[in-house]
Amino acid sequence: MKKIIKRGIVLIIILFCAFLYAHIDKLTYLYDRNIDTENFVNTGVIVDSVISQTFTNQENSLDGIQAKCSITGDVTDVRIVYTLVDLETDEVIAKGTKQGLDIKNNRFNKFEFEQVTKCRGKNYKITFEEQGADETNGISFYIVPEIQKNMQLNVKGNSTQGIMVARMITHRFDVETFGVILIFVAYIAAFMKLLYKLFK
Repeated sequence: MKKIIKRGIVLIIILFCAFLYAHIDKLTYLYDRNIDTENFVNTGVIVDSVISQTFTNQENSLDGIQAKCSITGDVTDVRIVYTLVDLETDEVIAKGTKQGLDIKNNRFNKFEFEQVTKCRGKNYKITFEEQGADETNGISFYIVPEIQKNMQLNVKGNSTQGIMVARMITHRFDVETFGVILIFVAYIAAFMKLLYKLFK
């Protein structure tokens, strides 16, 4: 009986830990991820201007966006102000600021905001405004020259054919990750049991 109770407790602990670990940042790509990186186009520094991208959200909640950026010159005094706009109401529902020194060159950078909920199927616009930049010192973004329905890109006030190299972030429980963890734990347990029998 005690052995059954101990195993039950261990199982509950494993399930609880796996449940916690399976809460991940789920990424939804705005662009076609199969496009070769050689086709990425650099916007150049967004000097005292904005870049914006409309999209339809595919998750129930939204916690931020990852956008691929590059750095030109000194960005000590540069900052990115970003906002999320609900296109149905034209209302800013989330916003944030990221300093230029926190931007990683030629990498996906995370722009987080307070979680937006009940947003599956809704249309939004994410806008990045660059402040303190000039032609030789600032942040650039990457875009891909593709067209998708209901998605519009605007760079420096001009409607542009393409989509930002960006992906939306939703922090949530992921069933697939949970299952993989449990399979891994079961494999380790079976392997350890086999070793115990071999060397007993």
